[in-house]
Amino acid sequence: MASRKLIHVYACLLWMLGVLPLPSVAAEFAVLVVDQQGMPVANAVIESPGVAVTKAPMEIAIIDQVNKRFVPMVIAIQKGQSVNFPNKDNIRHHVYSFSSIKQFSTELYADIPGDPVIFEQSGLAVLGCNIHDSMVGYIYVSEWQNVTTSDASGLVRFKQSAIPEEIVIWHPWSNDEDNRRTVSTATVSEGGTLEVQLNITNPERAFGFRALRD
Repeated sequence: MASRKLIHVYACLLWMLGVLPLPSVAAEFAVLVVDQQGMPVANAVIESPGVAVTKAPMEIAIIDQVNKRFVPMVIAIQKGQSVNFPNKDNIRHHVYSFSSIKQFSTELYADIPGDPVIFEQSGLAVLGCNIHDSMVGYIYVSEWQNVTTSDASGLVRFKQSAIPEEIVIWHPWSNDEDNRRTVSTATVSEGGTLEVQLNITNPERAFGFRALRD
């Protein structure tokens, strides 16, 4: 026991003298996204700057097609990551994007299409289906490693080397300019949960669910 204490004291002295690097301490915080009624918001992209993407993940992200919808409607990926578009409907779909960061068009297909699509540039890609105009999906491509989307609870958690001074929140139905908002993290600089309220206009409620499905 005494020898362990001596080792600990010796290591502390080396850290103080700069001989050994200080041990890394993970910083944790959470973000809760709600709408103007205080209800949780799903499909919000939360981007936490800090560690830039240097090598894209090997994992292939998925946007499925179910009941003439892209599922999930929004995904967040890292720059250079690939996405595939399986089709669980009993009809064929034709996925395309004319977005500036990536333009592509699949063949009309059922089940699983060909090669996954690589998204080399950061930014937003909007998806559509040439057969079903009501189908709209979004791929948010981040240059940062710490990026994710909120689920039905509206809550996401981050664990990284340090809490950034600001985060970015994007949602396709947000009334903010470019659907994007930069938020200070001053209130959670020591950790905790940052609540962000977005003004949301849900097109399914504004124009009717049937109109979006037909």
